[in-house]
Amino acid sequence: MSALKTEDGQGQQTGPKRKFAVYDWCLDLKTQTLRCDSEVSMMLFGRQDEGLSAKSFFELLPNTQRSVIKRVFQTVLESDKPQYTHCCLMAKTALFFYVDLYIERVSSHELKGTLSPCLNISSSHEMAEIFYSVFENDHHGIVVTDSETRILACNHYFEVLTGYLRNEIVGLKTRVFNSDRHSSAYYQQLWSQVEQQGYWSGTLLSRRADGSVFPQDLTIHKINPGNGETYYLGFSADLSLELSRLEDSASGGIDLLTQLPDKNRFIEQLSQLCQQAEMGKSLVVLAIQPHFTSGNLPEKKRQFASYLRDNTEVLTCGYLGHDCFALCLDFAYQDNRQVVTNIGRAITKLLQSFQHAQVSVARALKEGVTGVSVLSADASTPNQLVSHAYQALLELHSGHARRINFYDRDIHRQIERKKQLEEHVLTALRNGNVEIYFQPIVDLKKQRIDKFEALCRFPENADLETNTQELVAVVEELDKVVELDDLVLLNSLKLLPQLQQRFGEHIKLSVNRSLKTTTNLSSILERAAMLLDTQHINPSQITFEFTESAYFQNDEKNLELLSALRGAGVTIAVDDFGTGCASFRYLKERYFDILKIDRAFIQDITYQSRQYSIAMALIQLAQHLGLEVIAEGVETELELEILTKLGADYIQGYYFSKPLPLEELEDVIGCFSIEQQASMENADTLIQLVEPSQRIDPGEPLSLIYQYLSSGKFDYLPVIESKECVGYIDRNHMNLHLTPGMGTDWESNKESGYWHKPANRIMSPVITVLPDQTAKSQISQLVMKNAAFPWCLIDEHGHFKGFVGEKAVMAYLANNTQMA
Repeated sequence: MSALKTEDGQGQQTGPKRKFAVYDWCLDLKTQTLRCDSEVSMMLFGRQDEGLSAKSFFELLPNTQRSVIKRVFQTVLESDKPQYTHCCLMAKTALFFYVDLYIERVSSHELKGTLSPCLNISSSHEMAEIFYSVFENDHHGIVVTDSETRILACNHYFEVLTGYLRNEIVGLKTRVFNSDRHSSAYYQQLWSQVEQQGYWSGTLLSRRADGSVFPQDLTIHKINPGNGETYYLGFSADLSLELSRLEDSASGGIDLLTQLPDKNRFIEQLSQLCQQAEMGKSLVVLAIQPHFTSGNLPEKKRQFASYLRDNTEVLTCGYLGHDCFALCLDFAYQDNRQVVTNIGRAITKLLQSFQHAQVSVARALKEGVTGVSVLSADASTPNQLVSHAYQALLELHSGHARRINFYDRDIHRQIERKKQLEEHVLTALRNGNVEIYFQPIVDLKKQRIDKFEALCRFPENADLETNTQELVAVVEELDKVVELDDLVLLNSLKLLPQLQQRFGEHIKLSVNRSLKTTTNLSSILERAAMLLDTQHINPSQITFEFTESAYFQNDEKNLELLSALRGAGVTIAVDDFGTGCASFRYLKERYFDILKIDRAFIQDITYQSRQYSIAMALIQLAQHLGLEVIAEGVETELELEILTKLGADYIQGYYFSKPLPLEELEDVIGCFSIEQQASMENADTLIQLVEPSQRIDPGEPLSLIYQYLSSGKFDYLPVIESKECVGYIDRNHMNLHLTPGMGTDWESNKESGYWHKPANRIMSPVITVLPDQTAKSQISQLVMKNAAFPWCLIDEHGHFKGFVGEKAVMAYLANNTQMA
């Protein structure tokens, strides 16, 4: 065999030995003999011997590399294909040689090839210098861990990269750098690859000591030095200054530039939110494409994503690619009428949160475009939500002037209408263009108008079909209700002298003060008091109405201001009493002087209705506590009659007048005449003998009927269907359907079923039906004819008005006999 060869192995080398020498070798597997040049023998073994044992050669290899070289030799023998490989040889003349090894097959038991020393590490000192130069470089962070990923060492660049000092992290596991951006499954897959393939390489988001997250190129390499230990070596490079490399690049479900979930990950999170959606809540997805101005676009995109993720209250957000972001909001609603309003409110809140962002971020959102999709309205799955929001966004690229577009056209129209309403009320408030309407409040005892309630009316808009209630709700949502109340108070105070001139000096003014605002009660009261003072109005002529559903807190300053106002003569009324949750707290605290019974308890009131019992109880309670009562919403003569008899102090409602502007109040008498009142008091009809009763439906069960009649409050239960009486039930008829065991410990299963028997199977037919205007003078004649009780009174439409029972008739006849 030849001795020393050139780099390409062709011909003998002459002259001085070249740096990259190539030597021939031959291995006989039968004799286990390795033949090589004497120079190779001297270099590796420290002696000149062309015939060496194969064992001596393999002993020069480190343990882990020994098995690798043996596998390569075996592969060449079996495949008859040459192989190149590299290894370290622990030579006698140096610390080690790193060599290039070429292997080819000669026969089934003989291999030959070349050996070329690539690197000669002559001493441990030289090795230490090389290691230090590589480890302590200025361009890659290096960290070494044990088999449990506990940190053993790191270089200085790694300290700069992560913000940690070595002594702060030695002994900690590498999860200290976990950014929580990638999923657990992603990290599991990463380490699985390291174990199976010996390494992992990719881009990862990691957390610095200050909590910031940065992208890094990372390679993790597994090391088994052959001593039974395992180490992991990590090489990392910071990509924060090379953001353009990261655009539209994802890793582990995360977009690396924005550090937001990519489209697939966002849809996964959205799916979980859809499954967790509670009753009365729904989701809305926005696809946002901000308008980024030129200059360092990757950094601006990163800043936008950072603000979206860290400074808004979105449920989740993600990056769809092509400069498009996606986010999910939730909104609550109690009925379908609130859906559009609360969607708009949720989106407005999001947009307002960007007011605090840096200028470039806020401008990018303001000048960008947004598509919106709503769960259950136009989409039923997470994929549809994202797809529909993105489609709605793309439609805005067709020259539309608007910046937000809903996939559902009906919702879009309603949202646009809401914006118009908001602009309409804001313009009216800015210009002070709010008209005052007045509705009279009648004193029943004095038979005259005592005061007027001042109500606002907004100017008409030809493009909007709306009403005052809707516009006031918009004002409340905009948190401008204090401004509106101040404007109404100021304008009505200016008109008070004219009201007094037309209706008498005794006329007072009642003005609402809403608490549906972020402004505290103290400020509201102070503003109101200041207006009274500047307009030189006698406080005793003013009533402030507070809505009961907006109960105010009883802190010390509030109580002082209320006390001061009431001490000056202002009266305080609670509006809509009974509709909120704080009714009895108001009664307990005694913050007010007047109780206004809400229209819900007045409408369609009759002597036998539940409203009657409620109104009676409220009026009696108010009288006992020294409070005056206003019954609002009175529209019929019967409602007026009943409330007058129950003892209400004031009446307000369409029966007298609807709210009108000042110039149209000329024809308002303000109350019913004394003659009308007298005729009501002297009305001599059977309606005055109607007894309290509890109406029931034909399908209501015997168990409920038993509860009503056992209370002792009712003698008869009218069975009502479509406002007509189709029968009645009294105790005798009920008892026919009861057994001795029912309701006891001995009740059988069969008897238990009896409780579900419906009213229409228990009731008896009504025999005597009379007009409700039947005169009392006919009672004797009806008794003589044995008219069966109960007598059913109906109006001209055939609607049930009440029962007159035998007890009421006998009492009436007895009283008339005594008077005679």
